[in-house]
Amino acid sequence: MDLWTAFQALILGVVEGLTEFLPISSTGHQIIVADLLNLGGERAMAFNIIIQLGAILAVVWEFR
Repeated sequence: MDLWTAFQALILGVVEGLTEFLPISSTGHQIIVADLLNLGGERAMAFNIIIQLGAILAVVWEFR
């Protein structure tokens, strides 16, 4: 993994963390930020799925 990819993952993770539990669309913010970072196609989808999976698992763990 190169530095640019790590930076993209970090930015997307921060955006997800800040917007996931607010009453606004975290997915919409992810799409906008991915577009700004020129991250598109299957790669952007994979990032979004993995990042959102972390938030989903945190909620499942909390309410188990």
